[in-house]
Amino acid sequence: MNLFTLKRHCLMPALALLFFTSCKKKEVESDIYTIRQWKSDLSVSNVVPAITGRTDHAVAVCYLMTDNKLYYYLYFDAPINNGDSPTKAAIYSGTAGANGTVLIDLNNGAFNTSREVKGSVELSAQTIADLNSKTLYLQIASGQQGGGLVRGTLTSY
Repeated sequence: MNLFTLKRHCLMPALALLFFTSCKKKEVESDIYTIRQWKSDLSVSNVVPAITGRTDHAVAVCYLMTDNKLYYYLYFDAPINNGDSPTKAAIYSGTAGANGTVLIDLNNGAFNTSREVKGSVELSAQTIADLNSKTLYLQIASGQQGGGLVRGTLTSY
């Protein structure tokens, strides 16, 4: 083995070791963590009174975070019947089969062309306590169904 080959065999592992030890992953840390999360399938049959002749369906995912905010993502998984459009969403305290009281107005603004909306709402300590102790459902109203188009119980997972 000549001197050039010997240097090359020694130099290459040394460079590789130097390269891999100098490439450190940057760890991202957050001061905000998930406290609790909910999911719900929302359908017209859960609205009180139930809506007949429509098959609209939506999904809601909500996250209560340590920054005292509720983050939400709402979407309709198919085109909405009758050319209707979703308007506002709210979380209610109450049981299935009965209308409850508004606990959180999501102030969601307009759904986009993909029939989805996401955002966050800052919560008081009392509202957070209610979220963790009461039976909840989420309801989305629409232009044609101002009292509620789809509704579903929020289930913690």
